[in-house]
Amino acid sequence: MRLIRVITFFSIIFIFIGSTSPSPVPSCREIVEKMLDSIKNIKTQTYSLKATERVGEHLLFAESHIKLSFNPKKIYFRSVLKGFEVLWVSGQNKGNALVHSKTMPLMNLDLDPYGSIMRKDQHHTIFDLGTPYIGSVIANTILKAPKDFDKHFTYAGIITWNKTECYQIIIDYPDYKYIDYTVGKGETVTSIAHKLNTSDFKIRYKNNLSSYFGTIKEGKKLTIPIPYSNKAIMYIDKKTFIPVNLKVYDELGLFEAYEFYNMKINVAFAPDEFTKNFKGYGF
Repeated sequence: MRLIRVITFFSIIFIFIGSTSPSPVPSCREIVEKMLDSIKNIKTQTYSLKATERVGEHLLFAESHIKLSFNPKKIYFRSVLKGFEVLWVSGQNKGNALVHSKTMPLMNLDLDPYGSIMRKDQHHTIFDLGTPYIGSVIANTILKAPKDFDKHFTYAGIITWNKTECYQIIIDYPDYKYIDYTVGKGETVTSIAHKLNTSDFKIRYKNNLSSYFGTIKEGKKLTIPIPYSNKAIMYIDKKTFIPVNLKVYDELGLFEAYEFYNMKINVAFAPDEFTKNFKGYGF
């Protein structure tokens, strides 16, 4: 009888285990939609960033630590390699960023985030920091051709990156091209890039406007890349559905890559965390 009870027990266990199947993998569309929903719910964010950006014929590398609050918008940025800090808070300092550099330790600078000093050799402004910018570019790309989702987005399996299981999504645009664009009244490269959901930096580089950040003369002809790139590879954290790794390619190869480490979402910041007097800042 004891033997029968043991056999029966293991039989039940076997049946239970055998009847339990692994959770089905979401479709590519479901993964992307869940990612966009997760991004919408981000109120604050901190992370370390390793960035690679192509400037001219060279790939430039940067590492930074970043804190973000999105409503109202507050930004703290510290460069690991160059040792400067940037603080920007909505409605303060006349819209300028407060910048502190180790090369000038006794003074701070007020700089225009859209100006030539802060934009030099940078693909993005400080306002593009954080995963919400990635989400907005992808969401706008989908909105422009909602019926073509399956044509451009492909699920490429689960990959382990930085000890984290991630969904790998490939975004492919073989019709990537440059178009002629006529500048309208009051437009800037940045406003055109936002309007057409493309790269601000690439417009500047292609049209010899790398050092110009003002309003462009109405009627001027520009060459614009459409869409943002011809290929992108994105890793989305399987648990949080937040993108943690993004590589972007164009006709010349790797254009930019961003790796997010130690990411924390919706953390509670100290009341003075976005002030120059916060402990540990160099302002």
